[in-house]
Amino acid sequence: MVDLTQHRHRWALALFSVTTALLFADQNLMSPSLTAIAEEFDMNDEERDRKLGGDISLAFFLLGVPASLVVGLLTDTHDRSKVFGWTVCIGEIACFLTYFVRTYNQLYICRAVNGFSIGGALPVIYSIVGDLFSAEDRHIVSAIVSFGMGAGISVGQAVAGYIGPIYGWRLPFIIISVPALFCAALVYFTVEDPERGAMEYISKERMVERKENEDGIALVLIKSSRNDNDNQTHIKKSNHCDDIDNVYRRDGSTVKLFHENNRSFSYLKNHLEVILSLLATPTVALSLLQGAPGCVPWGIINVFLNDFLSEDRGFSVQAATTILVCFSAGYALGLVVGGAGGRFLYKIDIRLPALLAGGTAIMGCFPLWYLINFVDSTTPYYISISSAIVAGLGSAPTGPIIKATLTNVTLPNTRGRAFALFNIFDDLGKGLGPYFVSLLSVKFGGRLPAFNIGVFGWVLCGLTNLTIFFTVVRDERMVQTTLVAAAQVNVV
Repeated sequence: MVDLTQHRHRWALALFSVTTALLFADQNLMSPSLTAIAEEFDMNDEERDRKLGGDISLAFFLLGVPASLVVGLLTDTHDRSKVFGWTVCIGEIACFLTYFVRTYNQLYICRAVNGFSIGGALPVIYSIVGDLFSAEDRHIVSAIVSFGMGAGISVGQAVAGYIGPIYGWRLPFIIISVPALFCAALVYFTVEDPERGAMEYISKERMVERKENEDGIALVLIKSSRNDNDNQTHIKKSNHCDDIDNVYRRDGSTVKLFHENNRSFSYLKNHLEVILSLLATPTVALSLLQGAPGCVPWGIINVFLNDFLSEDRGFSVQAATTILVCFSAGYALGLVVGGAGGRFLYKIDIRLPALLAGGTAIMGCFPLWYLINFVDSTTPYYISISSAIVAGLGSAPTGPIIKATLTNVTLPNTRGRAFALFNIFDDLGKGLGPYFVSLLSVKFGGRLPAFNIGVFGWVLCGLTNLTIFFTVVRDERMVQTTLVAAAQVNVV
């Protein structure tokens, strides 16, 4: 039975990773072909960067934000496999239809709808991952999921960069969307929604009950069950479980986390209280804040860099695509550093992964800055490739570490909403970042000064991650205290 359960968990993780890779491949299908698309729609260079680079990225954000909120709420209350399947299908149908667009407005609508899936998918993925794997394994699992995202970015760049110049910029949208729709259907029909809170820390020596004092404040009663004659009761105020009714339900001899608050008159109020409570948790707030500046350089890389290298630095589209693929190879190596290194450091001290995340983010600025400012078609190719690999290496560890940290400092039945907030701040950088860069490009008369300002976002991201060192212990211990549940003991 254990082997069967492990097999199901691995199948779910593999399928989510592949589907996520295909979903995120959509995001970069336009990047290598910005100039070709602009020529088809009779745009000049300024319109190319503003409309194709900025406005469409902003459309991703505008639809991705409500998608994150709606899907995040559904994630915490409905079958997550079904929610994920439908979310991906909506975006991939729009991706498929992009092949047939004939006007810029049609392209804009299709890409905006595609942003719905990208905005809504992540809250579901990390909510499920949190219930499939234990706290100390989540750094590696987050790295695997992040590898799927990075692989998707790389695949999208490669398909569009190598096939687009030969067969046209439209065909890659078919190549990516069809297998993505198939994988979404597999998730919908073959992946079971895991039990919420099943992989949280469980102590056989303690049990938890939830009570409310006279003022309605949520309290957690922690009772020792080792010796009935020596029971001690401690009362601690819960940090962010305000919306939970019947937090623990007895099932046989096991006490499990359970959420069942479907009263319509208090549903939205409780939803808002959870969001405010999450924002009041220091590590959650810092995890969200680091995302906005940290994603601005990603907007440059994903939206503009391929076209910049080919149009402004003299590379062919294929050569520019190869440099971006090398960046992705460095990113994959960085995920190993973030996943394995984060797990190793977490076992030593749960504060140390924050130092790795912050330090590598700051380190990644320098090779990316060099790549943007000094690399062109006359630069020895090994230098161009090396710069891209090192930049990718520095950019990657933050992702799996910060997502594992966010999982560990939130309750199982609030993680969907926590990652919805996380995705909103990420979209703030991914959507508004390229839009902001496109405006700077117009203001300063070119891409280069705009890119140099945008790269500084990784410094702000790194500094914010370093600050998590001082908050994560308290916040993670609060969650673990709230979730202590006894297995195979008698309820007192």
